[in-house]
Amino acid sequence: MQNTDDFRYTAHKLLLALDASTIDLMKMVSISCMGSAAWKSAVIVQQASFAELHLHLGQPDAVTLMQTDRLH
Repeated sequence: MQNTDDFRYTAHKLLLALDASTIDLMKMVSISCMGSAAWKSAVIVQQASFAELHLHLGQPDAVTLMQTDRLH
């Protein structure tokens, strides 16, 4: 079982990848590049990034690892 810091580090990396792939899609929308081969490729990357994060957050021990005594 991984520890909380490892879980958070991986979640952070996955969130950064999802953010970057989403920004790429937003850029393509702003330059009217939707529907192109590059768009289709970027959509696949964004979907994969989301799926990886979803799998990470859905691990059996994720709820325990997300709970901390810290107040935010």
